[in-house]
Amino acid sequence: MDLNAWRRLLKEEPEQAEAQMAALRADPEGLHALARALLQDSDPDLRAWACRILVEIPDATSIPELLDALEDPDPAVRAAAAWAFGVRPWKEGADLAISALQRHLEDAPWVAWVAAEALARYGEAALEVLKESLRHPHPQVRVLAARALARIASPQSIPALMAALEDPSLLVRHFAEEGLKRLWEGQWVWL
Repeated sequence: MDLNAWRRLLKEEPEQAEAQMAALRADPEGLHALARALLQDSDPDLRAWACRILVEIPDATSIPELLDALEDPDPAVRAAAAWAFGVRPWKEGADLAISALQRHLEDAPWVAWVAAEALARYGEAALEVLKESLRHPHPQVRVLAARALARIASPQSIPALMAALEDPSLLVRHFAEEGLKRLWEGQWVWL
């Protein structure tokens, strides 16, 4: 299928496009070429679709394109790139992805929320940047970091979550409490 046919399919028949992508999984090079072409499109919806396509590539070769998409001028494309990093938390390039996602905790609220969700999917590998983000001056960043730490529920985050109980933001305190509650609930031994 040529690029114009893909553009039409993605815009007009997204369910059919998903089915076609499934058929292309056996050709990761073809998927990668399609995604690269769509990332150059003037239509932000098609650039966002490119991020969705990049998730289908089984190795980490799509990380550079996703990192570039995280810097797209359109917030929907940045959110799609952050989503892609969360759907497939690649071990190779994890440090690059985590660092890039952390910077987007200050982005538009929707992009920041998706970036925080993706960071939570990296689990223990994202703990340090999330603990650091709990000290950020912007409350949105602290709220999202506390929420992600609560979702990860790692004992290593206990000191940071305890300190966050003193945060001026009610939401930061709420998520710190939730995270600590999740951690402590796991510590009970029932007789």
